[in-house]
This record gives sequence, C-alpha cells and structure tokens, in this order.
Amino acid sequence: MRPNGIKQEFKRVFFLIVLFVILLMIIVLILIKLKNNNSQQSISNIDNTISDSELLVLLKSPKAISDIACGNSGEIESRVYVRENNNYVPYIVIKTENYGEDLVLLMREEVFPKEMMFRDCNSFGAGGSYYPGSIIDDFAEKELYEMYSDAMQDMIRYVPVKIHTKDYVSGLIGKKYKVFETIYRHVFSLALSECNNYELYTSEDIEGDFISEVLDYPVNKYVWLRSDAYGGDDTWASQIFNGSVLSNRITTVAEQYVRPVFLVPANAKINKSRNVFKDNEVYIFSVDE
Repeated sequence: MRPNGIKQEFKRVFFLIVLFVILLMIIVLILIKLKNNNSQQSISNIDNTISDSELLVLLKSPKAISDIACGNSGEIESRVYVRENNNYVPYIVIKTENYGEDLVLLMREEVFPKEMMFRDCNSFGAGGSYYPGSIIDDFAEKELYEMYSDAMQDMIRYVPVKIHTKDYVSGLIGKKYKVFETIYRHVFSLALSECNNYELYTSEDIEGDFISEVLDYPVNKYVWLRSDAYGGDDTWASQIFNGSVLSNRITTVAEQYVRPVFLVPANAKINKSRNVFKDNEVYIFSVDE
C-alpha cells in the first residue's frame, strides 16, 4: 500500500473513532439526564408521601367511641348508629363521669316513638314518681335493652344510678328518712339536675351533675326524666321539652316520651360503614356490623 493510501485509511479510522466517542458521550449524557429526572420524580413522590402522611395524622379516622364524644371530635359529628331490632338509630356521644370513669354516655338522638305514662298510679303517698319499677324504668331496662344486639348488650355497662328514695318523693322528710339511694341499670332516663344547671338546687336535689351537651341536642317532644318534681307530692314527676325544664311538673299518669341513655367503655371500637346509608359513611360499633 502506498504511503498516501495508508494516510487516508488512518484518517478514516480516526474519524470513525471520534464519531463513536461523540455518540457514546451523547448516550451517556442522555442517560445521566434521565437518571436525574427519575431521581427528582422520586424525591417529589417522597415529598408527596410525607405530606400525605402528615395530612393523615391531622385527619386520623377515629377508632374508639371516645374519639367522637362531644368536645373531642372537632369537626367530626358526635354521633354513632346503634342497632335496635336490626334498625340503625343515631345516638349522641357525650363525656360524663356521673356514672363512673372511662365510660361515655350515649343518648338517643330522638325520643323512642312510643308514648307512655310514668306510672299508672296517681294516689298521694303511693310513690307514683318513684323511678324504680315505673313504666318508663321497666321499658328502658327490660324492653328497650332487649332490642339491642347480643354483642351490644354485652358492651353496655351496668352502672350505679342515683335516685330519690320512695320516702323522699312521697314527702317523708327528716333525719330518719333517706334522701337518696342507688340502683343499677343498663338503660335509663336522665335526672332533672343533669338537664338543668339551676343555681338554686340544694344538695338534696342533685341526682347527677349537669351535662351541658344534653341541651345542645333538644327534641321537640315532652320527655320523661327519672326525677320526681321536688315538691314532696309523688303524683307529679319531672319532664323536659325542647331543652327547657322550666315547667317541669307533670302528673305521673300523663303520656309522654322516653329518651333513653346508656354507658359503654370509652375504648369501644367504632368503624365507618355504609350499612346505614348506601351513599354516606357513618360511625357504628364494630360489634354491631
């Protein structure tokens, strides 16, 4: 081969080598850019994940019934649905220590749709406004309690309930007569003092401390309370209407409604469910699903 031919061949090889190197560098640069883009996307995804996690912490779904109690729930409704004869009924969730610690009070949002007398006895001195064994007591503790599911019945606590004695409601007042006694119930009615923060109540009037949340959820019905009318006349009992107890006296043979309450452990588990409404999730007890 002539020297000129060798020289030309060398130039052609050199040119191919340079071209190959340039292409290789371009490929490397493209790969680096793709890697950087992927890294930035990964970082963005991590940032989004962290942001979502922080949001979930802020909007953490309640797990226990105490999480949605009035005053604890923030923007979440303080309402749980409880099965009564296989129909879900809303109850308001309220914090109170009137019946023990680590419990929450559940109050039916509406009255039970059945009018009844307090007691079918209206003779003075016969204890007509004495709560134990009254029509409204038997209905709540026996009939209504049986309407809840077996699992719910097991969860409802058997709590001490402070009431006036039969002697006291019948007007027998003196050192030898007791003012209060304690009964135990699963389901019952609230006392007058729990529904009204009346400043002139004496220590003998208080069957339970005032629960302000009760007045936040009034019903436009006349509702029996478990209290007598504080007049020493047992032919009268107490009532509440639309959040007001100012005109609380009513004869025990009048027919009115019951708004039952009961207590469950504060850590009782709840879930969001569509068992009640297909288009809306509401809270129900895990044992009631």
